[in-house]
Amino acid sequence: MIERKCPKCSEWNKDEDHCIKCGEALSPVAVMAKREKKRVEEEAAKPPSKFDLFLERAKNSKYLLVRWGYYVMYSVFMVIGAIGAFMAWLVAMANG
Repeated sequence: MIERKCPKCSEWNKDEDHCIKCGEALSPVAVMAKREKKRVEEEAAKPPSKFDLFLERAKNSKYLLVRWGYYVMYSVFMVIGAIGAFMAWLVAMANG
């Protein structure tokens, strides 16, 4: 049997995931779930960066040349990334 002391109200609880007095998360699983939920909410509330906004504007530009430039650069970076991933795989496979 595990006894945990609530960090919020200092009440001792037996085998509970949440405090019986105040409802605060006590078990490591419940604490991690609460922390992950808070992190996801903060990430969703954060405004996009200037670079992300720039890429979005280039991708949806009304000018054909700007859109083509975006897709050409995107393709170049994807090919470079694929080559880098292949090289990393080769280095990893060299050791057997």
